[in-house]
Amino acid sequence: MKAVITSILTAIILALIFSLPALAQDSGTITITMNGVNEISISLDKTQWPLGNVASDTEYTTSPPIEWCTLTVEGNCNVKTRILGEDARWYKDGVAQNYYWTLSNTNESDISDSVRGHKYMLWFRVRGDNPPDGRGYVLITKEPSEFWPYDAGSSLAPGDTKQFGLKLLTPTYFIGGRQMQTQITISAVTD
Repeated sequence: MKAVITSILTAIILALIFSLPALAQDSGTITITMNGVNEISISLDKTQWPLGNVASDTEYTTSPPIEWCTLTVEGNCNVKTRILGEDARWYKDGVAQNYYWTLSNTNESDISDSVRGHKYMLWFRVRGDNPPDGRGYVLITKEPSEFWPYDAGSSLAPGDTKQFGLKLLTPTYFIGGRQMQTQITISAVTD
C-alpha cells in the first residue's frame, strides 16, 4: 500500500512539474498613462508679395483683396494668433543697408506729407470681417496685435482656416531705385 501511495504521489508530482509551465501566463499587460504635448503649428499658403516698382503716397492691395492668403491651423490645439510688422529696409545685392521706411503705428494717412515723410502703412483684412460690425482693414504695427479677435472667441481650432489680404500705403517721399523689404510675422500661442 505504501508503494501504491508513493507511486501516486510521484505521478502527481511529475504531472505538476511538467504542467507548471503550461499554467503560467505567456504574456502580460503594462498600462502606461501619459499626456501628449500641445503641438502649435500654423501655415500660410503665400509668403511673398512682390510689388515691383511703387510710386510715392500710393495704396497697393493684394489681389484678391481679402482672399489672397490662407492661414491654416495645423497643430493639435486651439491657438490665438498675433500679427506684427517691422520697418522696411533697403537691400542692395542681398545685404541690408542703413536706409529705412518707418512702419507707422497709427492711422496717419490723413496727416500732412511733411509729418508722415518716410513712414509707410500696412493693413490686413480677414475675409468675413466686414464693417459696420467687423473691423475692416486693421493697421499692422511693430507691436503684436490680435489677428483674429472676435466676440465668438479669439481662438482658432485645429484645421481652421482664415483668408486675409494686405494693403500698403507707401511713404509720401523716398529715394527711388532702392529695393525695400519688410516682413510681417503671424504667430500662434496656445489658447
